[in-house]
Amino acid sequence: MESQKSEFRKYCKISLEKLSKAQNKIFLDSKLQRNLLIILSQEIQHLRKKTKRPLKILLYYPLAIEFNGKKVLKTLRKQKNIEIFLPFMGDISFKIVKFRLPLHREKFGVLQPSNSYRKINLIDIAIIPVIGIDNQFKRIGFGKGMYDRFFNTQKKIPRILFICRGIFYSSLNITQYHDIKGNSLITPFVALCPKDKYDNMDVCKLRIIRTCCWRRKLPLFTKTFSG
Repeated sequence: MESQKSEFRKYCKISLEKLSKAQNKIFLDSKLQRNLLIILSQEIQHLRKKTKRPLKILLYYPLAIEFNGKKVLKTLRKQKNIEIFLPFMGDISFKIVKFRLPLHREKFGVLQPSNSYRKINLIDIAIIPVIGIDNQFKRIGFGKGMYDRFFNTQKKIPRILFICRGIFYSSLNITQYHDIKGNSLITPFVALCPKDKYDNMDVCKLRIIRTCCWRRKLPLFTKTFSG
């Protein structure tokens, strides 16, 4: 399983590196941003019905091959009763700190706020970059396991929105029990969520929750990997 996961990760990285250098990268990010804001708005409205306290949303500052969500961050900062948090990287995991300027570049090359001793016990929504998912709708990341370790320490798992410039899907089960499972995967042309299981098989169906008029181009950005 681990060798299949490593091979799939390598495949995803190469594909996303090509997309990050594509001439239409800005176009892809603008479409993804629009889809993300629409679905995020729906998630926020749903949570507002349950609580009046400020909602806590975990975002991230992107690497080159990741979706650039800085405009989403700026949009959310303007909204009332929303607190934005970013990861503060450690050696094997991270903690979350409230977004505030200035940002500093840490050892992995990621921009992050200054450290804070405020302990955050609850996150409502987490927006997490992925390079792919498997048939359990679980995250394939860069292999450092930081997100997995962080969420394994949380008493309550938030709504998890995966985002990626393309759909890189393994039809195999190549993840472990501790890997993060998402509530949706948002891409430039379509957003997916896990629907249910195929009969008694441990395989998730995929259900489209949003698409757009550009869906005819979807196959150009969709790769299915079967090992």
